[in-house]
Amino acid sequence: MRKLLLLTILLPVVFATTTHAQTDAMQRGLDAITIEAIQGQLEFLASDWTEGRGTGERGMYMASDYVASMLKIFGAQPAGDRTAVRGRQAQRSYFQNFSLTETLSTGPSSLMIRNGSHEINFDQGVDFTMSGASMSMNFNAPIVFVGYGIQDEELGIDDFRGVDVEGKIILRLTGFHGMNDPSSEMYRKIVGDGSVAEAMRDVNTMKSRAAGRLGVAGIIEVTPGVDIARNWGILKEGIDLSYNERRSMGRPQNWTRMSHFGPQMNVPTPTLTVTERVADFILRGSDVGLNEYVPAAATPNRRFRATQLSSSALVTTEVEQQRVRVRNVVGMIEGERTDEFVVVGAHLDHMGMEPGIVWNGADDNASGVVGVMTIAKAFKAAGVKPKRTIIFAAWTAEEKGLIGSRYFTLYPPMGDISQYKFYLNFDMIARDAPNDTEGNMATMQFTDTYPNLERWTREHRDRFNLNLDITYRGGRAPVGGSDFASFTRAGVPIITWLAGFHPDYHRPSDTAEKTNWEKMQSIIKLGFLQMWEAANSDLE
Repeated sequence: MRKLLLLTILLPVVFATTTHAQTDAMQRGLDAITIEAIQGQLEFLASDWTEGRGTGERGMYMASDYVASMLKIFGAQPAGDRTAVRGRQAQRSYFQNFSLTETLSTGPSSLMIRNGSHEINFDQGVDFTMSGASMSMNFNAPIVFVGYGIQDEELGIDDFRGVDVEGKIILRLTGFHGMNDPSSEMYRKIVGDGSVAEAMRDVNTMKSRAAGRLGVAGIIEVTPGVDIARNWGILKEGIDLSYNERRSMGRPQNWTRMSHFGPQMNVPTPTLTVTERVADFILRGSDVGLNEYVPAAATPNRRFRATQLSSSALVTTEVEQQRVRVRNVVGMIEGERTDEFVVVGAHLDHMGMEPGIVWNGADDNASGVVGVMTIAKAFKAAGVKPKRTIIFAAWTAEEKGLIGSRYFTLYPPMGDISQYKFYLNFDMIARDAPNDTEGNMATMQFTDTYPNLERWTREHRDRFNLNLDITYRGGRAPVGGSDFASFTRAGVPIITWLAGFHPDYHRPSDTAEKTNWEKMQSIIKLGFLQMWEAANSDLE
């Protein structure tokens, strides 16, 4: 009886002591997330020294060396490949090395459209451009009009309804239903509380997946009402325009296609961007009118059916390939459980450079990588061993198609992907959207089948007085144009942070001095608290 009484007295004391110790540890971690630490890291990663961090380029290797060094300083151990050292047992490095296949065009592509008794050969750079061809190809297939080419159960959209498109070429519109009508139901449904740019990242991912899943042979894309060729063409007489005049003339020279080929043969889906006159010839003789379709598609109750056209296309393209060595940066803080992992990651790569111009990528995405490194610093400062092992990752080749994170989920250097319980993603956490007049808006997308993810976030934001106006976007399996999608595909619950889209997105003007340091600090602090819970608590 005395033992029971003593236990009854001591249990609340032990619980209170443990809770107090946890709170103290969390506060030590938060205190380590200073604006000075964030600023020092970001200003170097986004400096001209790292040359825009193009995938496989010298500046990217320099940046990844820097991230590995900072993880080591902050107390994270290497969690990448095992490297053999003569006379010693193989040790892990901070790098997960692999290679990508870079595709370079060796000549002009060709497009011939046949409609009834008429055939027209269109010229590359005059009426179409080609992307997405990772190998030389030659194919001839009928064309199907599929509207915007979206198939998504949650949105209730199936633009492929009624026609089998396997082995065929689809003609689709850029954008999404209701894109030009912000007052329409479809616009509000797809854009929600975010921005058009934000919605487009998700939409483009949905479109690519739908085309691949349905076995489409090729894609012809048109933008009605837009002179898509306005930036095509050459400069006569070798005119050397200044940067401000030539900024819109196309992507940087190093923006080549890169792919990772897995063990299976996957035939790539080339995409041809065409002028309106090409689309007009393709649709001639059909019942499809683009001027009528666009406003009708903004109505959610419209039951669209894909249309098999009478036209077909012959497409050829010639390319050559070479292997390029790349690497992810991977560190860890070992937990009590070495067979359970939680990951915080961000992509390190950006768009590189060309003579006289550097795409510094301060927000996209030096900011996210700084978040990863600073959370490692915070966990070490907390001084408490987590229950689960924490992985800190800086991905390569996100701008090439989420390749670095996808490679990690296929070949994790630590454990098996089934042992990974959670992933936190940072992508563009340093700037304000044009409508963010208070400078505190942010979007958190998350797996809503794990309700604790939102509950933790709300509680910690209020408890630690973090000045963030958060838009919560839950989904059963969130997708989008950032690395969290790789983990969603692998069945891992996620949270991903975005501070806001801005006019400097994917421009050389995305530089460090435009950073909202207070907002970035608040997002990193909240990310640390989310990782604390993921590493130590029940996720579900």
